[in-house]
Amino acid sequence: MKIGIDAGGTLIKLVILDDENRTFKKYPSTDIDQVIEILNNDYSEEEVYLTGGKSEYIQEKLNFESKISIEFDATFRGLTQLLNESNLNFERYVYLNVGTGTSFHQATTTDQKRVGGSGVGGGTLLGLSHLLTGIEDYHTIIERAKKGDRNKVDLKVHHIYNGKPTPIPGDLTASNFGNVLNHKSDQSIEDQLIAVIGLVAETVTAMALNLADAFDTKKMVFIGSTLLDNTVMTDIIYNYSQLKGAEAYVVPNGEFSGALGAIETN
Repeated sequence: MKIGIDAGGTLIKLVILDDENRTFKKYPSTDIDQVIEILNNDYSEEEVYLTGGKSEYIQEKLNFESKISIEFDATFRGLTQLLNESNLNFERYVYLNVGTGTSFHQATTTDQKRVGGSGVGGGTLLGLSHLLTGIEDYHTIIERAKKGDRNKVDLKVHHIYNGKPTPIPGDLTASNFGNVLNHKSDQSIEDQLIAVIGLVAETVTAMALNLADAFDTKKMVFIGSTLLDNTVMTDIIYNYSQLKGAEAYVVPNGEFSGALGAIETN
C-alpha cells in the first residue's frame, strides 16, 4: 500500500493506493495531529509520501520513515495523471491551484513553470464570508450561496447601460460589490455569499486568462481544495471563461493532485 499526503494550509489530502484501488480522503489542517496519530497507529508499515507546506511537521512526528517531494513538482505529476485519465491531453496549457491562496503555472506535456501567485483563494472565500455573515463552515457557505442573487450586490455591465446595447457582454461584472448601495435593504445572506464566491472565482479566472494569453493558449485548468464540491464557483469559472472566449477545465479530484503526485515522483 502507498499513501500520498498533501498537507496544505486548509486541508490535508490523502490518496491511498492499494493494488489497483484508489481512495481519497481529506481532513481539516487543524486536525493535523489527529492525522499523524492515525498514520502512526494504522499505516506505520506502509509507504508514506509527503508534500505541501506542513509536510515537514508531519514527517518529524511520524514514528516511521517517510519521503517528502517538492510541492509544485508533485502537483504537476499528479495533475498530469488525472488529465490523462480524463482524456484531456493538452500540448500547452496553464493551470491554477486554488487552495488557501492561488498558485499560477504554465505547463506542457512534460514540464511546468510556476509564474506567480495570489493571496485570493479559499482563505479569502472563508474569511470574507465569515466577516459578512458570521458563517464559517465551508459546506454551509456553498449550499446557502446556491440560493443567492449576485445582481443585488455586484454591478454588472447591463446595470450601467440600463438595458441598452452594451459594447461588451452585459453579464460581465463591472464592479464586485459595486451594487450594494443601490440595494442597501434588499440583500440576503445568500446574496452576500454568492457575491463573495463570485469575487474569488472571477479574480482567479481573470488571472488565468491573462496567463493563458501570455502563454499563447486558450486552455485553462483549475484544481485545488476551494473547488471541492463547489458548483457555485465552478459554474462562474465556466461562464466567465466562455464570455472571454477561453476554455476552462475543472479536473475531477484535482485537489488531490499533490497527494497523488507525491507518490508518482518517488
